[in-house]
Amino acid sequence: MNFEDPKKLILILSDTHLGAGQYIFGQKNILEDFFHDEELIAFFQFYSNNEYEKKEIEVILNGDFIDFATVPFIQYFDDDFWSETATIEKLKLIHKGHKEVFDAMEDFLNTPNKKISYLIGNHDAELILPKVRDKFLSFFSFGNRSKINILWEDQTYSPEKGIFVQHGHQYEKAHNFNPEESILTDKNGERYFLPPWGTYYCHFVVNKFKKERHYINQVTPIRSLLINGLIFDTFLTLRFMLANVYYFAMFRFWSLYLSRFNLKKIFKDIREELVLFENYEQLTRKFFQATPEAKVLINGHTHIPGFRLYNDGTAYINSGTWTKIISLDHSQKNGYPMTYVLIELNSSDYELKDFQRNVSYDLLEWKGDSRFPYRSYNP
Repeated sequence: MNFEDPKKLILILSDTHLGAGQYIFGQKNILEDFFHDEELIAFFQFYSNNEYEKKEIEVILNGDFIDFATVPFIQYFDDDFWSETATIEKLKLIHKGHKEVFDAMEDFLNTPNKKISYLIGNHDAELILPKVRDKFLSFFSFGNRSKINILWEDQTYSPEKGIFVQHGHQYEKAHNFNPEESILTDKNGERYFLPPWGTYYCHFVVNKFKKERHYINQVTPIRSLLINGLIFDTFLTLRFMLANVYYFAMFRFWSLYLSRFNLKKIFKDIREELVLFENYEQLTRKFFQATPEAKVLINGHTHIPGFRLYNDGTAYINSGTWTKIISLDHSQKNGYPMTYVLIELNSSDYELKDFQRNVSYDLLEWKGDSRFPYRSYNP
């Protein structure tokens, strides 16, 4: 701890991507990305025992805690895959595949002064559906459900003054969605989630090639994946590149623009989608400029953990991921970072001008093998 006796702790982790588990229906689940149930269980246990047992602690699940896009083993196809009914079936499989994690969250909430805030990302966006949220809460005892706040309407969350949390998908047109405009209801009253086109891409393209090369979504940067793939895995890489071009042409261009051709809108959308290739730190600087009361901004989404302190005293932190990273340009550590953000509050009532004296923050790497199972994350 940076403070001798902090009044409150805020723990922020993102992009765990809990799927249907390592095995499903007796088969190996090649689409599963999360393999650290024991470590995540230990995380919740550590922060609810000993000196933390009565401490006020808020855990923020900053998007993509669960991953609906990697649960294809249900008997729903085409648009029915995005229905409220189908999504509940996917959620039940995720709960079954990682039940001990949910039990650890329940135990965490059973200790005094603990709560969980769930900020939705792009892989768990179906939580905007009311019955899906209700089903998620049903995994916890009735008394603990009020301690879980699913933030489905807002894409930015401020747990305390000067601290802002976003998943980060909203910076990319491919993954951004408006919760109010993303629920459709048919004539029978069945609700559907209308996914952004990036979610369709993950389901129809990435999942298909992941069954052949399980690491296809773990490699960074993508240009290195393609360059190395063309040399060492030529035919599959060519198929992957053609599938990307075909998908973009058919789903992004043909279906959206053919019936209402608007050249100005096409160029506008392409320009907005190029934000995908813009430096995230540049994007977040714009956030600080637009939000002068912000002192710390925490993102996830990119799976690239990072900590950047600026000359004006503001800080940008990316909470990283608990899934595997394969860095071909050696800009990141290979393996499973299991990073999270720890924020300590020296006072529960402070003025923004006294932020630095009352708030400390760091990016930690969960280890689970010592009395203090974390250490500062150093790329």
